[in-house]
Amino acid sequence: MTLEEAARRIERATNKKLRQLNLSGLDLKELPPEIGKCTHLTQLDIRSNEITSIPEALGQLSNLTQLSLSRNQITSIPGALGQLSNLTWLDFSRNQITSIPEALGELSNLTRLDFSRNQITSIPEAFGQLSNLPGLDFSKNQITSMPEALGQLSNLTWLDLSSNEITSIPEALGQLSNLTKLNLSNNQITFIPEALGQLSNLTKLNLSDNQITFIPEALGQLSNLAELDFSKNQITFIPEALGHLPKLRLLNLDENQITFIPEALGQLANLTELDLSKNQIISIPETLGKLLNLETLWLSDNQITSIPEVIGQLFNLGRLNFSKNYITLIPEALGQLSELDELDLRNNQITFIPETLGQLFNLTYLGLECNQITFIPEALAQLSNLRELRITGNPITSISIPEAVRQLPKLTIYK
Repeated sequence: MTLEEAARRIERATNKKLRQLNLSGLDLKELPPEIGKCTHLTQLDIRSNEITSIPEALGQLSNLTQLSLSRNQITSIPGALGQLSNLTWLDFSRNQITSIPEALGELSNLTRLDFSRNQITSIPEAFGQLSNLPGLDFSKNQITSMPEALGQLSNLTWLDLSSNEITSIPEALGQLSNLTKLNLSNNQITFIPEALGQLSNLTKLNLSDNQITFIPEALGQLSNLAELDFSKNQITFIPEALGHLPKLRLLNLDENQITFIPEALGQLANLTELDLSKNQIISIPETLGKLLNLETLWLSDNQITSIPEVIGQLFNLGRLNFSKNYITLIPEALGQLSELDELDLRNNQITFIPETLGQLFNLTYLGLECNQITFIPEALAQLSNLRELRITGNPITSISIPEAVRQLPKLTIYK
């Protein structure tokens, strides 16, 4: 039935000289060879079928500007598609393609190219000729290396090669002067070339989930960088140069082996989110108190023994997480964080809750599980927005919880 329906639509498109043809979602196992007769087509949609191969005849559709073949079971691409010189949009995402013919490098008018979620192992050198491409998506493949030729894509503004098996970044990538977003997360990269410091227009850089041990000082030259993600690597040291990124809003260094926070991070005046959880940090520099735009601070799962009073100066802070450390004392100054919504101090060695926490009128979550707290102060009864109070794993008896706290209208106490 579906093959007959496809043949009917193809015949109609041929006879009426239609410019658009939709064959998506017809459960097609193959494309009828008559598709080659639809020479007036400019847009062809074959998404969401079960097609395993593409007929050579598709290369005869010389007027085609948009071709979508995503969500099929295609394993190979015929070189004949390189003849579609007017093509601007080509989508091969979510297939089972293992290799790409060099001939596709001749599609010089391409402005969109998507090969994400396939089984591709290499990118053809010929792709360096696709000079009009503003973006390139090869995420979720099995690519092991990037060709130097990618450095020739002078109009590229974003590049996504996340979730591959890439081990190194070519120096040539530093030539992509218009690049604003670079995602190389979830690969096997061990080293970052200094050349990346030349990407002066870069606003987002994601190198999370790799095997990187060292951040080069040259990244401090990325004056337009707003988001930097190095989480889930093997980094031991944060270079002072990162403090020179004036537009940085997000810095994620979660799950590394960092032992020390440089004072220079206090210069990141526009920072709104800082994640240093799951490291080996022992202390927090006073300069972090200068991060007046900070809204989220994660320092969980470290070896921190004390929270500096200056954290109380971060008046825009909405989420603060110091769980899984060795903290013994909650500073009174935390009561000044009037915007705080979540405060997580679970799994520490805290014995006492200061009365000043009762001033956190916007607080909805307070995590105090697994500490050494013996009683809850009556001042917490002022927290009218509190929804969760977690006190499991403390030597607190029911009598140690004031009735006024129990009566908070929105509160659930987990004990």
